[in-house]
Amino acid sequence: MVLFTPAFLLFLRTIAPVEEQLEERKLYLACGGGTIFGTIAEALILVGGFDQPSPEVGYASLMFVTPALLLLLLWLGLRLRTFRDSRHAAFYAAGFGLFFGAAHEFWKLLVLEARLGGELPFPGGLLDAWFGVAAMVLLGGMALHLMPALQRDSGVRTAARLALLYLALGFLRITAIERPEPAIDAATALAFAAAAAATYQRGAAALVEQGVEVGREAAKD
Repeated sequence: MVLFTPAFLLFLRTIAPVEEQLEERKLYLACGGGTIFGTIAEALILVGGFDQPSPEVGYASLMFVTPALLLLLLWLGLRLRTFRDSRHAAFYAAGFGLFFGAAHEFWKLLVLEARLGGELPFPGGLLDAWFGVAAMVLLGGMALHLMPALQRDSGVRTAARLALLYLALGFLRITAIERPEPAIDAATALAFAAAAAATYQRGAAALVEQGVEVGREAAKD
């Protein structure tokens, strides 16, 4: 609930300009598909052990493998013709990305809670939830940028750039894990959230323009 509720509310706000023009079936598919793909992504990460440090490479797997895996599954999900060929593809992509991120971070928090004996510590649990919400917003923003690229047949290039962005921000998250000091935690959490919000806002701004254009076309029709 901590993650799916903000994902739902942010999605409602994002699609507000064209809500009446969207297909209900595709809205369900976008949100449900994002949840499924996000769950698959986290399952692969857990099975591969990429979320745990190793004596040899530390958090290198989490830092390098996770962004590639997440963007690969996000790219595969958004490539489905159900969304990509739609008139409002980017709006459906917002739902897919937000619920993809919510599912991915939900399972991450659930597994972390189980590993810590069934309860997240305070205030560390709040920091984990904060990073989870920020990562959800970040993945939603990445979906907004990735869908137009897929429609222009440049999805692989854009996905690679977004993976590098996720890698850089993941370094902030790992810094907070390895150096649990209040000042460092606050700085990394704020920087991560600011970057996530900026990524989403930039994609949403393009959506507003697209919504206006689509509305004008619909009025002409």
